[in-house]
Amino acid sequence: MSTAADLLPDNARPFEQALAQAMTDTLPVPVGETLNPATAPLRFLPWLAVHDGVRLWYSDWSEARRRQVIAEAPRAAWLVGTRPGAVTFLGYVDGALIDAVAYPARFVFGRARIGRAPIGHPPWLARYLVRVRTTRPPRALVAGRTVLGRARLKTPSREPRRRCLAALVAAKSPETEYRVDFGHARELLLADGPALDGSLHLGAYVARRKL
Repeated sequence: MSTAADLLPDNARPFEQALAQAMTDTLPVPVGETLNPATAPLRFLPWLAVHDGVRLWYSDWSEARRRQVIAEAPRAAWLVGTRPGAVTFLGYVDGALIDAVAYPARFVFGRARIGRAPIGHPPWLARYLVRVRTTRPPRALVAGRTVLGRARLKTPSREPRRRCLAALVAAKSPETEYRVDFGHARELLLADGPALDGSLHLGAYVARRKL
């Protein structure tokens, strides 16, 4: 048996014979390479992302990042609704998960009665402490370095934060709710026991590790 036509019965009609002949054609399409995220042509990557069920996608990502997201799509789908899933999707947008609390949580002194979730936090709610680097537009005003009036006062771009929020939406299950805190730095306190070598002073900012 060399062609699909060999499977047809003797009374096959002309249409069936033509269809079998068409199915036998050898098409010059490297299907294996096209469906492989590592070897697919660059212009096929958006199509391959849809084909593989990618939940988060930005066209301005680097080629390496786009191929990585497609290759990890099956594994990332299994992590949806879990803390590792939030870590994975935040990593695609250069964010980092510092701390997370899921409710109902254990008793916290001063915030809840024993056996009850903290006030104001319903079940199926997760709170995230996220760190992401923000960028300031060019020619932004910097106190002490720019003459007032020569450059407009500009705030850092909110795009990194928006992408982190989109990443967390992609990482959560539909039944859950999340709240995000981007305040990953806080003022130094005496309770932190800072070193007395002059490297730190009161009012300085240190990394925040807990919600």
